[in-house]
Amino acid sequence: MGQEELGGKKMKQFIVLLSCLVVVLIVGSASAAWIPVTGSPVPLSSLMGEEKSLVVGDKEISDIDVFGFSAGGALAPDYDTVFVQGGQDSKSGDYGLRFLLSWNAGTNQVINANLHYKVSILPAYENLWIKDVRLMLLGVSATGNGLVSVGETIMDEPFGNVLASLSSSKQEYDDGTKLISSSDFAPTKEIWIYSKDISVTGNTAGTAHLSEFYQFYSQIPEPATICLLGLGAVAVFGRKRER
Repeated sequence: MGQEELGGKKMKQFIVLLSCLVVVLIVGSASAAWIPVTGSPVPLSSLMGEEKSLVVGDKEISDIDVFGFSAGGALAPDYDTVFVQGGQDSKSGDYGLRFLLSWNAGTNQVINANLHYKVSILPAYENLWIKDVRLMLLGVSATGNGLVSVGETIMDEPFGNVLASLSSSKQEYDDGTKLISSSDFAPTKEIWIYSKDISVTGNTAGTAHLSEFYQFYSQIPEPATICLLGLGAVAVFGRKRER
């Protein structure tokens, strides 16, 4: 092998090592950050209907359906003003969805929506599997006996076997202890969020507000593990070439 070709291979190895090192450092950082991967948020209405989907990293979000209503004078859900963005958790490496909206409920007012969709591993990623779901509320507040809650059931198919149930909520004096919910299940190639129940209510003497929440879907092997395996493979390859 010529010196030029050998030098090119070593440069490729260095690039792989450097890229994986960056990923490992990000995943191992103390605080997580949202990394958009699908561009600017798009209206939820633009993703509803057959043959429409959103590709987020190794996953596809499809078969989106939603129903909502309001009572007591609150504005009804408008899915042209509910925005969705695909992205990645910089710490865990998990891909997920960010929902952006602006729902407000006063005393005796209610806003409610039920959202259904499928999350699938893309065919090109045959070695990946979904193993858990994490739900997180961020832009949320409540006063008095107002309540914001997001609960959901995860199934292996519509009206199929229940894999997990999640519930996150916000009340005035809960100190934010119920903002995050997660659940593990046996690894699978696709899951159905069936359904995600979003409720913003002021109840008899309160107010409630929701503007942002997230959902993440992990995979195995996890991104950091994949990179570590890659680092090992590059190291072994490098030693063999030097013999």
